[in-house]
Amino acid sequence: LIFLAVSSTVGSINFIVTILKLRAPGMSLNRIPLFCWGILAQAFSLVFALPALSCANLFLELQRRFGFHFFDEAHGGDALLWQHLFWIFGHPDVYIIFLPAVGIVSSVVPVFARRSLVAHDWLVLATMATAFIGFGVWVHHMFATGLSNVLYTFFAAASLLIVLPSGVQVFGWIATILKGRPVLKSPMLYV
Repeated sequence: LIFLAVSSTVGSINFIVTILKLRAPGMSLNRIPLFCWGILAQAFSLVFALPALSCANLFLELQRRFGFHFFDEAHGGDALLWQHLFWIFGHPDVYIIFLPAVGIVSSVVPVFARRSLVAHDWLVLATMATAFIGFGVWVHHMFATGLSNVLYTFFAAASLLIVLPSGVQVFGWIATILKGRPVLKSPMLYV
């Protein structure tokens, strides 16, 4: 997993640099396809999420092979540290998987609706907001761990907030279909 994290981080940096620096001449950021925005959001999320997973794996390897006690409470470790490190990666990973699919849908819907995407800029913001807010919800996987209620309240609010960008995206897709002249042939059924 550590080697996979390193290769994914390097690949993500490659995507980030390519999207930000090597676009077609004259193509500004606000004109790139939403699929590229989905990949950019995914790449940034990977760059920030993978270090927690790598740290957890490194700590676990050091504990197993060399007698460290990062997660062993009997020797001063903290079992919750494992959960935090895992979920700091694990929950953004949901959006890391989801964001390219959002970009694909945002690219396919306008083609079948035969019109440009309604609220393009709002969908770009929603895509990036999903990636950003996705980092603030990991504790909702840990409600049974005895953390403070104030902390739970913050993460519950973030868990509710994450639905707003998804709603913007769905409404943008629906509005695009309704304002267009949809072609509903068999490939559309599969999409």
